[in-house]
Amino acid sequence: MTRQTQASFPLDDYTPYGYLDVPEHTRRLTPKGVLRSRDVGFGWHFPALATSYGGRRETYRTSVRVGVDGALALADFDEVRSPYHSKDLVRFVAERGPARCEADFVVVGSDVVAAFVDATAERHTTVRVDYTRLVGADHGWGESGLVGRREGDLLVLQGFEDGEAFALAVLPTGSGEGPDTTADVTEFVAGVTADSAESDRWTAGGPQDTVGSPVTVLGEPGQEVTLSAVVSVPANGRHRLLVLLSRGRTADEATTRLAEARASALRVRTTRLRSDDAFWSRAPRLTGDWPAHWRRGLVYDLETLRMMVKPPVGIYHHVWDGMQIQAPRVVLGEAAIDALLLSYADPRLAQELLLGVFADAPLPNVPCSREDGSYNMVSADGTVCGTGPQWGYPWPVVAHLFAAQPDHAWLARIYPPMAAYLDWWLAHRRDADGWLVHACSWESGQDLSPRFGDQPLGGGHPTWSVRPVDLQATFADAAATMADLAGVLGRDQDVQRWRDLAAEFSDRTARMWTGERYADVDARTGEATAVDDVMLLAPLALGQAGAEQVDALREAVRAADPDTTVWPMFAWTAVDAAEAAGEYDTAARVAGGVVDRAYGFWDARRHEPGRTLPGVACEYWPLSGRCGGEGYGWGAFTTHLLLGTLAGLRPEDEGLRIRPNLPAGLRVPGRAYGVELTVRDIPVRVRLEPRTDGVEVTVNDRLAKLTWGEEARWHWHELTSG
Repeated sequence: MTRQTQASFPLDDYTPYGYLDVPEHTRRLTPKGVLRSRDVGFGWHFPALATSYGGRRETYRTSVRVGVDGALALADFDEVRSPYHSKDLVRFVAERGPARCEADFVVVGSDVVAAFVDATAERHTTVRVDYTRLVGADHGWGESGLVGRREGDLLVLQGFEDGEAFALAVLPTGSGEGPDTTADVTEFVAGVTADSAESDRWTAGGPQDTVGSPVTVLGEPGQEVTLSAVVSVPANGRHRLLVLLSRGRTADEATTRLAEARASALRVRTTRLRSDDAFWSRAPRLTGDWPAHWRRGLVYDLETLRMMVKPPVGIYHHVWDGMQIQAPRVVLGEAAIDALLLSYADPRLAQELLLGVFADAPLPNVPCSREDGSYNMVSADGTVCGTGPQWGYPWPVVAHLFAAQPDHAWLARIYPPMAAYLDWWLAHRRDADGWLVHACSWESGQDLSPRFGDQPLGGGHPTWSVRPVDLQATFADAAATMADLAGVLGRDQDVQRWRDLAAEFSDRTARMWTGERYADVDARTGEATAVDDVMLLAPLALGQAGAEQVDALREAVRAADPDTTVWPMFAWTAVDAAEAAGEYDTAARVAGGVVDRAYGFWDARRHEPGRTLPGVACEYWPLSGRCGGEGYGWGAFTTHLLLGTLAGLRPEDEGLRIRPNLPAGLRVPGRAYGVELTVRDIPVRVRLEPRTDGVEVTVNDRLAKLTWGEEARWHWHELTSG
């Protein structure tokens, strides 16, 4: 197996669960399905996992698993771990007594799963494929069941008269890691059956060779049928195998892809490892006394974010943010957050990602869209919607991206569609009195929130009469940011216009102060609504509240509870509001509680029923562990809470600002917490050492003594000198 180098992927004891990336997978134009772990192996779910955003049923699911001496399920082994766990390569190490199986799984192209297996068995090594298909899933004619057969050294499982075909090859690799074409493959014993009990017996004890003739299973439309193939390699001490499972629309296509993968699999694995090394040579990593699940949790986060980046397809001419892996689509709010998080590792890619969201949008308001140009958010009155400027805080994100990597060419490209977006909102979302409103609660990002009153038509119910506080405040902040960016770009003619808009909407925000809190206004009555919500703290979080408002809101800020802070936008707003009010202990308590809970979910050693899969960031972080969609970019917002709030790392124009603010449980004298990352192409090593009276912060060997929540700055030239 490939060994770790100084700048390579951070080897660790990861959970043996997760996903492999299929970058080409989209929902409409190029559906490929997703690859989700199953025991020591992976399975295709097509068109996606049948839950949450994947839909309620699957056309098929097909897994390939490896085991030794009858052990196949994770529970059969004494120990299963994953020392390498990236989006492109997952390594399993499974042990049962003296038997041991190590397997690297990668995707070759978008239709072949390859496993490099190094096994030591007393009796036999097993490879098992299970193909389950919903007969007539498309309600069309011409599908009766599944058939399995042997074609030379391959096993083929396919639908008939229609349906995807899968081809399986188990190839010895000898002393090297490429296929040994001279090896005798007749020593492999194979069986195909539709009897689940029989396939389990074969897995435990090895099959008899039963594929001299085709094996079939029939099913009625709407019925699931399953066919299993079990390959056994008799014990001979140590086995090195290349396992390939390919798919195609026909058996010929599947076998052709398998032959191509047979020749390229080793090269592909090497390329994947090099790509991981390149990413992790710059990506942040934790060192020192951080909790182990935090150290690994950051890796799960960043690898999930890498899965959000899709290659150009359809209407998207740039790389684009898929938001979540099951049914990828572009949503401005989620894409902004994904770009923010990705910028900690690869700010240039983050910039290109967010640029594509604006530049490739089919309309100026960046409607929620799919790659084929269809819309994903149309309200009940037919209005085409995209998330508003308050959801995902895109303008603070753009400011952060430019500070992390001050690329004027990128800024000049993204500025015009950002301006067009704000102008569109002024033209299409202002009521008769000039207040900004949402067409529906979907557009606010807070689907079905009680802030918008009764919504009998669902999240698309028209909400034109509600004037949201956070919408006015974020528009003011966006306009102020645009004035700054216009100045940077030398667009002096734009500066005053944006400043005037910022002043107007700052004033409108101030007028929504009731004397006790900020409140939405019902335009029909002119009265403040009674509904309170964490997003009403947006003026405070964005630095628009005065001293009177800060003091009045202090108790509300202190009441923030990490146990009920379960969504990224609410965590962001609550934590930034606490920092703006100088309530640093609250910010640390909320951020630390969310990070600890989420990373506990991501790093779980067992997949509990009813919970989302470990090993990948999910949609949100409820106490139940039912964390919504699996493989969801903004669920990795813990990256920002950890690095931006708790470690306190923020790039600014003149240098790196650090405001250390660890939660109370980590402020233990004698411990040391390190973060290694690259900022503006400068390698940065940060070390936080709690003391009884504060914390010592060392950045590239330059020391500062601070109290918790106190900030210091290291100029860029200081970080590069010495």
